[in-house]
Amino acid sequence: MLSAGLATGGLWLLDEPAAARPPGDPGAEPLLPGRAFLGSAGPVIDPAFEISPAPDPTALYDVPALSAADARRLAPRRASVPGVTARAQSRAVSGVPFDFSYHPFEIRDLPDTIRPYYLRNPMPLVDTGVHDASGVRMTLRYGRLYDHPVDQAQYGLALVESYRITGNVAYLNRAKKQAQRLIDRRVEYGGGWFYPYPFRFQLHGNQEIYDPPWYSMMAQGQALSLFCRLYRTTGGARWRAAANATFASFLVPPVAGRPWGVYVVAGRLWLEEYANPKRISGDLTYNGHNFAAFGLWDYWAMTGDERARVLLQGALTTMRDVYADIRNRHWRSKYCLRHRSDANTYHTIHMTQHIQCYAITGDPVFAQIAELYYADFPPHGVTGAVALQPGGHTGYRFDSAGNVTATRTISLSRRSSAPSAARLKVRRQDGIWYQINAGTLAGYHLKEIRQHSYQVGEAATMGYRILRPATVAVAPLTAYAIDAAGSMRSVVTDYQVGDRVNLDRQAVLNGVAHVRFTDGRYPGWWAGHPAVNRS
Repeated sequence: MLSAGLATGGLWLLDEPAAARPPGDPGAEPLLPGRAFLGSAGPVIDPAFEISPAPDPTALYDVPALSAADARRLAPRRASVPGVTARAQSRAVSGVPFDFSYHPFEIRDLPDTIRPYYLRNPMPLVDTGVHDASGVRMTLRYGRLYDHPVDQAQYGLALVESYRITGNVAYLNRAKKQAQRLIDRRVEYGGGWFYPYPFRFQLHGNQEIYDPPWYSMMAQGQALSLFCRLYRTTGGARWRAAANATFASFLVPPVAGRPWGVYVVAGRLWLEEYANPKRISGDLTYNGHNFAAFGLWDYWAMTGDERARVLLQGALTTMRDVYADIRNRHWRSKYCLRHRSDANTYHTIHMTQHIQCYAITGDPVFAQIAELYYADFPPHGVTGAVALQPGGHTGYRFDSAGNVTATRTISLSRRSSAPSAARLKVRRQDGIWYQINAGTLAGYHLKEIRQHSYQVGEAATMGYRILRPATVAVAPLTAYAIDAAGSMRSVVTDYQVGDRVNLDRQAVLNGVAHVRFTDGRYPGWWAGHPAVNRS
C-alpha cells in the first residue's frame, strides 16, 4: 500500500461513521493531494493495459555507483534456492515467540546511496500534499482530515533523506513532527507500540470491511525505519526509545481483536499489511510485507539485534519462496495471495523491492526474481519520444479484454516522431506497445518494432545497486555507447565466451534490450541482452 493513492491496489474507503471521527476534528483544508513517496498507485485503470504513471523511474532504479571498497564488500554471493531453508527457527532465538523456517541470508549494512528509501534529489520544501496546520501529513476523506500512519512515516522518511542531501534543518524539523504524531497516537499493547488507522475501509471492493482501529505491519515497519533514521541522524534518545518500542510490536503474538500484524502461515513468517481487526487473518499482501521487512533491516542496522536479524531472514525467506505464486507469467504480478488481485503499478514496486533485497543480502536469487518480473511486464512511468521511421505505422485501440476496436494507419515519407505516455503490454497481444498521446495517432497504441518504431534513447532502466555477475555468451561481442539523443556507436570487444563480467543495469536502448558493463575493459558500454548470461 502506498500513501495518498489508496484506491488502487485493492483499498476502497467507505463513508466513515461519526464514531470514527477523531476527537477535535482539525477541519478540512482545501489542499490538493500530493504525489506519494515511492510513487502513487494512480487511478483505476482499464485492465487490458497499464496506463497509470509512476514517479521518475530513475529515482526508483538508477542509483550512483558504489565506491570500489563498497563494491568489493558488497559483492554478491551464491544464490539460494527458493523453498530450501537451511534451518528451522523453532524459537531458537531468545525472545522470538514464533516458529517458522528461514534461510540464513547474510544481512549487510549499506551505504546511504543504496539504502531503502534513498532519494537522489530533495523533495520540495513547500508541501503540496494534504497536511494539517502543524505540517503533519494527513489524508482527506469526505471532507475530513484523518491521520494516516503510512503517509506520515513515508513523508518523514522523505524529509530525512532531503535533510541528508541539503543539510537544511527545516526538513529535519518537519520529519520530527511526523514522527512525533505517530508517537502521540500510539496504542501500547503486549510491550509494543502500534499505530492505528482511524478510518473505516473496504478491502478489495466488497471483500471485507475493516472498522477502526485497525493496524498494519507496513505502517509499523515504515515508522520503525523513520525512528531509526532519526536516531541515526540526531542521536536523540527519544527516537531510539520509539524504535525499540516499535520493534517490540514485531514480537507480539496475534490475538483476535487486539493489535497484531505478525503471524506464521504454512510455516512462513508474514508481516501482514492488512491485519484483520476481528480475527487472525489477512490479505498476505506482498509489497506491504516487504516494506515492513525494511523496517527490520533498519533496526538491525542500528542495533545489531539478533531477534531483528532472524525475523528479517524469515521475512526474506517468505518473499523469496512465494514469488512464483505472486508472479503472473507474461503479465503483472498479483497484489496479494489471499484475493490474488492484480498488482497494477505495484508490479514495478515488486521489482524495486527485490533489487533492494539483492543489495541487503548479496543473494542473486532476488536479482533473478526482479529480472523475471521485469520480463513479464515493463516498468511503469516510462514516457518519451517514439521514433517513427519512413513507411507504414498502424495504431490500435483495444477494449478491456485486449480485442482490437479501431485502427489507424499512416504512411511516412521521412522520419518522424510521436510522444508516448506509457510503454506497456496489452492483453492477448504480443510485444510491447506505446500509448501515443499527441499527433495523428493520439489515442492509439503503437507496437514497438525494432528499427521501425521505438522509444529514443535509454528507457525502462533497472539498476542493480550492487554488481550483477554475468558471463559472456557470444563472441565476437559488440558493445555500444548511446547519447541522450539516441545516437549509438559501437566497438567489437575482445571478450571471449565464458569471460566473467559485472553489470550495473539493464535497459532498453532504442527499443532493444541491453545490459551495461560496470567495470573491466569496457565500463559504461552496453551489450545486447542475449550476449551475456546472468547467474
